[in-house]
Amino acid sequence: MKRVLSLVLGVLLLAAPGFAQAAKGEKAKPAASKTLSASGKVSAVTTDSVTVKGKDAEWTFSVDKATTVVAKGGSHKMGAMKADKKPTVITEFVSVGDDVTVKYHDMGTMKHAATVTVKSGMPAPPKKK
Repeated sequence: MKRVLSLVLGVLLLAAPGFAQAAKGEKAKPAASKTLSASGKVSAVTTDSVTVKGKDAEWTFSVDKATTVVAKGGSHKMGAMKADKKPTVITEFVSVGDDVTVKYHDMGTMKHAATVTVKSGMPAPPKKK
């Protein structure tokens, strides 16, 4: 009985630092970043970023394949691009001058756009008769 107890106690003593590291690692994880929002007009757009000018500030957001774009007619355009086997990029759906709302995550030095919603774009050119 003493041997079993000594063995169990020895195993626990050897494993204690590992358990302490695991508990410490869990506390060190940063909390999930909150989703923030910004609205304004697009002043610049590239394949990997979009710049939005609001009333009081201007923000540049990074975009990637995880960024969702919501725009009128976007699903039809996306379907056509997939049928043509073309890559989808934000510049196909968002243009300079569009009114947008961006839901983003502030990651310190960078703001990552999670969702870009196009409220209204530049007026369409008049149709030729």
